[in-house]
Amino acid sequence: MISTEFLPFLDAAKEHTVRLGAEVIDVVIRGDRSRRVIELFVDNADGVSLDLCRQISRSLKQEIEEKSLIAGSYRLDVSSPGIDRPLKFSWQYKKHIGRNLEIAYQGDDGKRNVAGKLLSVDDKGIMVQTGKESTVLRLEFPVITESKVKSPW
Repeated sequence: MISTEFLPFLDAAKEHTVRLGAEVIDVVIRGDRSRRVIELFVDNADGVSLDLCRQISRSLKQEIEEKSLIAGSYRLDVSSPGIDRPLKFSWQYKKHIGRNLEIAYQGDDGKRNVAGKLLSVDDKGIMVQTGKESTVLRLEFPVITESKVKSPW
């Protein structure tokens, strides 16, 4: 949960990121006023380049300075979410078709976990091939509580 003190920053971050063709996936703020670190994780359907991160960082830093959105000294790091951050938007799944996922979801009998290969994605959910018997499981987005790309190594 982000402190209300940082809501103007978050609004600006979302605005700059969307204007440059991406979405804010997560924000991590740590440290104190004398040495704050702000990590802004962004993504888009085509993947995140170093150039896109630079553009977002420069654009956002300019507004932070002009409007004094962050009190004290800070370091802003803009990057892609990497595979250790959960997938938050349905469009993120599409670029991971063919990869293995670890998924937590709410089943009829409570919380369940499954690992499997992402076969397909549509507007309502995903199809995942699980287990040695190649069982195909359909999961609707509302029941998925967390989903991460499984490291290939």
